[in-house]
Amino acid sequence: MSFGTPPMALWADMAEQASNPFEGLYGFVRGHLLIVNNMLTGSCFLVATLDFLAPKLWLLPRLIYTGTALLALAMLATALVPGLAAKAQARFFAGQAGGVPLWRRGGWQFGIVLLTLVSVGGFVSVAKANQGGIAASSFQPIRNLQADLLSLRSDVADIKTGVGEANAKLDRIAGSVDPAQAADRCADLECAVSGGASPEAVRKLFAKGAKVPGDPINQAALLVSAATSQSAGRLEVIEQLLRNGIDRDLPLHGHLTDPAGLTKAGALNAKRVFDEAELAASPSARFAKELQGKTELDRWNSVAGCLLRSSGGMTLIEFAALQGDQELFERMAARGAKPRVLSCKKGGSRAGGMARVDIGKSGSISVHGG
Repeated sequence: MSFGTPPMALWADMAEQASNPFEGLYGFVRGHLLIVNNMLTGSCFLVATLDFLAPKLWLLPRLIYTGTALLALAMLATALVPGLAAKAQARFFAGQAGGVPLWRRGGWQFGIVLLTLVSVGGFVSVAKANQGGIAASSFQPIRNLQADLLSLRSDVADIKTGVGEANAKLDRIAGSVDPAQAADRCADLECAVSGGASPEAVRKLFAKGAKVPGDPINQAALLVSAATSQSAGRLEVIEQLLRNGIDRDLPLHGHLTDPAGLTKAGALNAKRVFDEAELAASPSARFAKELQGKTELDRWNSVAGCLLRSSGGMTLIEFAALQGDQELFERMAARGAKPRVLSCKKGGSRAGGMARVDIGKSGSISVHGG
């Protein structure tokens, strides 16, 4: 509209604007199709997403739709309060072409319409959240898809929980069981103890119902196997055997099959007892014993058999003293075990000789002929 416009045409233009208050909205839409399309698409996507997630979300949609509703009301208030509109126009739109009220501008009207539609649709979705939202409550296929997708979250949580528990179990197993120790995988007590299994592995066997053997011979064999084991937890394994029914003073035969189970102190003590008993039986035996070809293990087993016949065997604390196993001796002493005076008799009852073994309170060994 220019200064050359005839008065009648000017009045006709003003009359058309007054009869069509949304002419500015139409013009804004026609002139800004790209912006309008993007904003409509984004708003529809936001409302649809929040509607689909309505069963899981409750606070976020309420905050968003409350904000859009308040903003729409504030913009609408400019049409109802002219003074407020004038202040807003002077504050935010100073310098722009005047003559057109702020609430009649196309962008302003489009903003109010868009915010109103988002707010109304949003609050309807919130009201139907218990039924799954607008779309899910109206269409069963969407409801089924919604339930399937939203359940993935709980499924993933369950998987994470299961994986976490499995990792925790593996960590506990790795911390207590040496994967390189085959004895930790034994299914029976004799295999585990003789193989040097860890205390945790033996404890699990007892927890699963394993029992110590009922006969004293096999019980004694278990104690000897545990005592001569190279496992760092052998003392704890012995404690478990004693707690599960084996007598601490059970007589042991003391027979060894593996040379690795014989300590240097044990070999020396066995030699002292063997020599003393042989010498007591026959003074000339000292010169003949080297011809017997006995190994250290043979000599130990010979002495163990001699002690078995003469003293009824050796108890665990006596076995520890003869082996020079100070840790085991002190552990058994702490449990109240006391060593006896042992005897090893060679030869017949009349012509035989005897070696007496005295064990001190600290586990020291002294051997005397008799």
